[in-house]
Amino acid sequence: MTTILLIEDDVMFGEMMERLLRKEGYETVLIGNGEDGLAKVQELGPAAVILDLQLPDVSGFDLCRDIRAVSNVPILVVSGRGDETDKVLALELGADDFTTKPFAPRELMARLRAAIRRAGAVVTLAEEVTIGQYRLDGKRFEVTVGGQVVDSLTARELELLFFLLRHSGRAIEREELFREVWGQKGLGSSRTVDAHISGLRSKLPGLPIVTVRGKGYRLDVDAV
Repeated sequence: MTTILLIEDDVMFGEMMERLLRKEGYETVLIGNGEDGLAKVQELGPAAVILDLQLPDVSGFDLCRDIRAVSNVPILVVSGRGDETDKVLALELGADDFTTKPFAPRELMARLRAAIRRAGAVVTLAEEVTIGQYRLDGKRFEVTVGGQVVDSLTARELELLFFLLRHSGRAIEREELFREVWGQKGLGSSRTVDAHISGLRSKLPGLPIVTVRGKGYRLDVDAV
């Protein structure tokens, strides 16, 4: 069974979520604080994490960042905090999706399935592409340097990179990147995309991801 890790300190809400997830065929593990939650991510390797922002020991934002530092697991924030600033910050810190309480159960399950599907997706390209010191393998969905996999990339960064690769040479607007890679539109499109592009540039220095003024970004495969 696919395991979902719930990090939620509201026992009644957590138990309700467990029933919902088990009804959908998921195995669940419920943790009531951030410290144990982070440890469970590393121990279990869950298919996804459903995270509340208001925890008794740590900020949910900090925990989201800490999880993303050690795992590419999809993170769905489910919170009573629905302010746009909270949503954008959570996405920038590595969350894959954000849903406010109360929510429609069917919609949440659809978002969860989509996040798990995206994380396990394999982008099929005609061939491997070498750009400078990097080799981008669309079949394996990985980037290597000297035969060594660059394992610091998150699932979202990889998805963004391979989307740019599939459309190499074309300037792609931030809104399109947000819609196609995150499966959303509008909310946080510019700041979120910019943050992930910055992450790619930091982890893959020298990769020709070009900022197109007033437009978005372009990957120039033949520029190196």
